[in-house]
Amino acid sequence: MDILKPTVYVILLLTVPNTWSYPHGAPIDTCMTMLPKHRGTQSQLDRSLYRVTVSGTSYRPGSTVKVTIDSPSRAEFKGVQVRAHSTLMNQEELVGEFTNLVPPDKLIHVSCQGKKRSMVSHSNNETVTSVTVDWTAPSQNIGPVIFDVTVVQSFFKFYFGLHSVVVQPDPSFGPIVQPTILASPIKSYVSPIDWSECGDTKGCLLYPRYCTGDDCKVGVSYRLNTTDSTARFELMGKVDGYLSLGFSHDMIMGEDQTISCSAMADTVTIQNGFNHNMKYNSRELRTNLTNLEAAKVDGLLMCRFTRPVIMNLDVYIEEFGDADPTPFTFDLADDMHLFLAWGKTYTLTDVIGYHYEMPVVSESKVNFSKNRMYRGSVMPRLIRAHASLMAVAWLGFAGLAIILARYYKDGFNDKKICGIKIWFHIHRISALMTFVLTVSGLILVLIKLDGKITQDESAHTHMCLGFTVVSLVCAQVLAGLLRPGLESKVRPIFNFFHRLLGQAALIISAATIIYAYKIADFTYEMQRFGERTVAVWAGFFVFFEILFVGYKYFASKVLVFRPGSDEYNLDKLSNNLEPDETTSPSHILLFCFIVFIACSITAALCMTIFF
Repeated sequence: MDILKPTVYVILLLTVPNTWSYPHGAPIDTCMTMLPKHRGTQSQLDRSLYRVTVSGTSYRPGSTVKVTIDSPSRAEFKGVQVRAHSTLMNQEELVGEFTNLVPPDKLIHVSCQGKKRSMVSHSNNETVTSVTVDWTAPSQNIGPVIFDVTVVQSFFKFYFGLHSVVVQPDPSFGPIVQPTILASPIKSYVSPIDWSECGDTKGCLLYPRYCTGDDCKVGVSYRLNTTDSTARFELMGKVDGYLSLGFSHDMIMGEDQTISCSAMADTVTIQNGFNHNMKYNSRELRTNLTNLEAAKVDGLLMCRFTRPVIMNLDVYIEEFGDADPTPFTFDLADDMHLFLAWGKTYTLTDVIGYHYEMPVVSESKVNFSKNRMYRGSVMPRLIRAHASLMAVAWLGFAGLAIILARYYKDGFNDKKICGIKIWFHIHRISALMTFVLTVSGLILVLIKLDGKITQDESAHTHMCLGFTVVSLVCAQVLAGLLRPGLESKVRPIFNFFHRLLGQAALIISAATIIYAYKIADFTYEMQRFGERTVAVWAGFFVFFEILFVGYKYFASKVLVFRPGSDEYNLDKLSNNLEPDETTSPSHILLFCFIVFIACSITAALCMTIFF
């Protein structure tokens, strides 16, 4: 739900870059992934339908290699992407230039990494059976080159990971020249992370709050090296696909740097990225990241890397066209919020997908020059406040108001304060507190939503039920203010509907809370903890209702003590369901009930505190 999926999703990470198709060509942010992110689709596993052929197996400076994409069975396709890169050293850097696009009305150039004509894509969604492009080699020997191709047959069918044969440099070409953009290799082993040093020799952000290191779901440590102006980071997460670390100047997603550890089978990569204001993440060149280590062992994803204190990114804000990149600087001399987000990668790729669980956000900005222990939360402050107010209102005050009105009208020895019975004072205060807390919680979440309407199914159900509860509690308060006098003929009717609406509001509120915990953005631990809390609360509430009813009738009909006798009147049983004599309700039961609701509120608040 957008309710829980706030803009504060700074998350780094990784929301999926636009999940819609592009009939007029691939956007610039796919230059390094080549993966269409069509909503709800994955790449086809059978890659034999289409093929990539080249006119030669070697190249010389400035020579041309013709690349053809077609199908042996003449299968049609609508979209295509073609790029070239070296198989040595930096495989992220695109090399060469594409010319002579055929058919010319089907294909267009895309400028990637500041290089003109470095990728080819489609310009429309007309079907073709083959396309041909010429690739012009650089003026220097860049080593073996391979062509990567993605073919889109339809919105629901695409073929990712097609490759040509390797095109070798001509033996007379001369020695291989180092690429202009260097990329450090990634070691496939990570030594254990020592979390006992947190707050001493290095700073840490750990989640959940109560964890200390290896028992955490996710964590990151940092250590600043002033001698060479670098910082060493270590990431750990009990996650399946990827774990991302974000650097942000605020708690709102947008214009943030991300560094991600992404797992594909047993292979783990480290990626540099950028969060755009439009809530998607683009993969950027892994420049200036060194000492790279990444591994996934027994479900534990770990990586370690070094980055400069000052890191510059040239980001293409526009998805299409040849606009110049926008420079962004992320300086660890500035205090910044850290974000940890995790999710799944697309099938058989290391491309990060949407994070369905809310990210962890450091509650305060991190001072990287200080080795401190930081804690974070997956819920923004307004959402935590919303959840806390609703928990206190409906797990506490609402139940107390109902129990007092139902079973304690003859309680407290009929004592009065200001001419009004004590039970009614407590009932009225509890009802008003339920109203005030509920309306306050609603206002907070509306402020957070900022007019957005949720599309998540559970979140939408939670929202609808929530508005129903708010309407009922407002109606109850209004009815209480306008209630008829004791002698009024409509007083019994009022009592009936007042009780009915109160009980309905309590039941619907329980369902509302359950659907809140089903919202996809909650972590699995939060969902399990929250659902169990509500289930235990509901079970004990029903149990107390049975105790109150049982005591009321048992005490009034069976345990009526005869004055001047040592016997209880066990013969006063009759078929009359109404008690013949009134008996003061049990103060012990009331005390136990108050302890119960206090424990329920505490358990619910624990989620907002520890998660």
